Amino acid sequence: MTQQTQKTSIQTPEIPTETCPYINFIQSILDEIQDEVDSRFIELKISLINDLLEYIRESNEALRKSSKYWERQFLNKKK
Repeated sequence: MTQQTQKTSIQTPEIPTETCPYINFIQSILDEIQDEVDSRFIELKISLINDLLEYIRESNEALRKSSKYWERQFLNKKK
């Protein structure tokens, strides 16, 4: 195998899987906690956690899109 062939046969990293079902599950647990506890302090913490989970969801989606883009770019250069 030539050096050029070796370079182009490198496999691309796996694109991250969907994390939304896990985030949704965590949010449903937080909703249950909020329903069971009568505390403004807990409500505020749950709201903060939900905001952070949404940020993670959006960041993960951007990462998946970026991964797909760069994988296509790499595969097109191999042709």
